[in-house]
Amino acid sequence: MNVVLAGARLQLKTFRRNPGHLLIFVTVPFFTAIFLSSIRVSGRSELEPYAILAPALMGLWVVSLDLAGAVLESERRQATLELFLASPGNLTSLLTGRVSVIACVGMLTFLESWLTAELLFAVNLTVHHGWALAVTLVATCLTTVGVATVLAGLFVMSRSAQLFSNALGYPFYLLGGVLVPVTFFPDWLRPLSWLTYLYWSANLLRDVTKAAPLEHFALRVAVLVAIGAVTYWGGAMLVRRMLKRLRDQGTVSFS
Repeated sequence: MNVVLAGARLQLKTFRRNPGHLLIFVTVPFFTAIFLSSIRVSGRSELEPYAILAPALMGLWVVSLDLAGAVLESERRQATLELFLASPGNLTSLLTGRVSVIACVGMLTFLESWLTAELLFAVNLTVHHGWALAVTLVATCLTTVGVATVLAGLFVMSRSAQLFSNALGYPFYLLGGVLVPVTFFPDWLRPLSWLTYLYWSANLLRDVTKAAPLEHFALRVAVLVAIGAVTYWGGAMLVRRMLKRLRDQGTVSFS
């Protein structure tokens, strides 16, 4: 636990030294304005929750890719990964602390998107199931930690991590149905959406804004959390395996 807290403190200090890492908060209001404007022009006011929640989920995914997923890769490029490996603490625990802080900060995109809609467009996002919203947000945050952990393990071995990060952006926005529901997709493509945590989170968040009773809420949240648990376990295993390979090959830092 001490190592996890040390990782969290390290990430908070990193944010203070490099506020440019938080540029996603500059783009979220613009996406919210674009989506809400498009929906108003089309006269589909019932889709306003989609326009508010989509930028927040997109921002959270960007944070997972660009910050959390690149934690180890950036340390490797800066030739500081050796210091972490030489420390007595567990690197996976340290990574958990760092990505947890990043995920919590990324969750602020929901507040920012909601405030943009409220202050600039006078759109009040009504939540009919407050307790369900709280549970969904917590589950989304936890799952983001798991997904970011496995991304960190994948990116640390790549010399083109930024390229992969850019390529994984828009395909997951579509597969997750963050703005356009997957019901509009071909039948053969829909099962792929079920493998993304954005799909489950987006549907749950949209449902809490509806007055209708929640269907299969516990099961859907369980699937969301299960995705986070599986990806975290896989990420932890991958990080340990990749670091062992880097040590064995003597390629911890780029030559």
